[in-house]
Amino acid sequence: MMLTASSLVPSLLQAVSTADTIIAKTLPVRGVLEWTSGILQILVLLLGIGVLAAAIVLLIGIKKALDKIETSVEKLTAETRPLLASATGIANDAREVVAMVKIDVERVTDAAAAISEQLLDAAETTARRVDEVNAVIDVLQAELEHTAISTVAAVRGVRVGAAALGSPLAPSRTRTVPLDLNDDDE
Repeated sequence: MMLTASSLVPSLLQAVSTADTIIAKTLPVRGVLEWTSGILQILVLLLGIGVLAAAIVLLIGIKKALDKIETSVEKLTAETRPLLASATGIANDAREVVAMVKIDVERVTDAAAAISEQLLDAAETTARRVDEVNAVIDVLQAELEHTAISTVAAVRGVRVGAAALGSPLAPSRTRTVPLDLNDDDE
């Protein structure tokens, strides 16, 4: 075997660089488990990329749907502004009507209270006057009874006196008036 200078150079360089250390590089032996683990990692990576792509597609679809919804909302807003303005005007008019009705009801209530009080005062005054008139009528009735009794007694006294004196004012003899001296009408 013939040694040439070119074949010795690497060996000599190796001997110079590593004088007394032996370097051994071992290559790992890959078994079925390691190959399966690597394949599974690649599959998980591919699934992750697929989920990411699906999420991107989903987000793009959601954005398009949101854009359509936004367009619809803007359209509805433009169409409902006049309706909202009308509804606001109607609500304001209703508030004004309620305020006016409230004021009118308060006025009617105040007027009814005043009239009620006046009617109660008038009824009280009328009742007092009726009581006064009844008292006057009672006094007049008593006086009239007393006057009538006194007049009847006086007329009877005149008749009896005229009959006793034989006056033409006396009642006729065919008719006799009994003299009742115990008649005390007064």
